Amino acid sequence: MFNTELLSYLIRKAQGDISLNNFARQCKISSSTLSRIINMMNSCAPAPSTLQKIAACARNGVTYDELMKAAGYIASNENIKATAEKEDRISSVVGQKEIVKIFDDLKKYLLTTDGLRLYGDPLSEEAIESLIETLLYGIKVAKIINGK
Repeated sequence: MFNTELLSYLIRKAQGDISLNNFARQCKISSSTLSRIINMMNSCAPAPSTLQKIAACARNGVTYDELMKAAGYIASNENIKATAEKEDRISSVVGQKEIVKIFDDLKKYLLTTDGLRLYGDPLSEEAIESLIETLLYGIKVAKIINGK
């Protein structure tokens, strides 16, 4: 994800104590391009080739890798972690919806057939509800155990 503030900070750090015009000249990019990046006027990240030119002239230890991460071309550990957490949440919601649908279908099946019997007698609607609730509770416990 393009982080305009971080990229601006890194480029100002890379510029060091020389003027914007001189730094742009050294990097072989236009001063207006450099100014737009520093002043966070760009809606999208500069091209990797531009970042490479800046990194080649950078001061204060600013690297091409740092510039590429700030521009969103390389996923940082934070981005990877946030993406993984988002995928886990989506997976969890999808999984819960699937489980609810399966149990709803099971309940409908059990209520419309006499396939499930206890001591020869079909289960009552209350008994079926209780069975479904117990199964759902078992799934919650299994998720907790798997999370450990």
